[in-house]
Amino acid sequence: MIPAGPGAGAADGPGVEWEARFRAPFPRSWYDRPTLRVARDLLGSYLVRRSEGALAVARIVETEGYVARDPASHAFRGPTPRNRSMFGRAGTLYVFRIHQVHCANVVTRPGEAVLLRAAEPVAPAGAGTSGPGRLARAFGITRGDDGLDLTRSELRVLPGPRPKEGIVRAPRVGISRAKEPLYRFAIRDDRWVSRPRPARIT
Repeated sequence: MIPAGPGAGAADGPGVEWEARFRAPFPRSWYDRPTLRVARDLLGSYLVRRSEGALAVARIVETEGYVARDPASHAFRGPTPRNRSMFGRAGTLYVFRIHQVHCANVVTRPGEAVLLRAAEPVAPAGAGTSGPGRLARAFGITRGDDGLDLTRSELRVLPGPRPKEGIVRAPRVGISRAKEPLYRFAIRDDRWVSRPRPARIT
């Protein structure tokens, strides 16, 4: 992790920079937009977690959108104890567990969310963040984090430059229903995008 805060010496300049950026995450209004727009706009932004005076940072490179009346969504049949965070305020973290791994989602509008599928590690370098389970594990995200407010908690999403590489849009993977919609977004040719790699460019 990058040391956070001043006083660690000049060599820790990048940590000081990220600490300053940590104070300016996306506001709630940024998440309160059409889900597929948020899913696309998350590409190139930074997922950052502060823990014990240090920051973990990764650039988001792949997402999937889950919208209203979506048979593949956990919210399709309405609120339950498991998915209640999906019906919370925009900018809430929804975490679910499947096949012994956790997956992190960003809530947009009630019953809608964006799955964070993959990210390119910035710090610590080399952390495994290709695939939703690995991404969550690298950031220590568990069901205990379900419901976190991404606008003010220790886990935040920070603005980043728009991807210059281009964006790929394709069907979602790892689901059994509603496979056809092009709700998966990824930065083209980024090596951290999970497999199978999407092929359609928009």
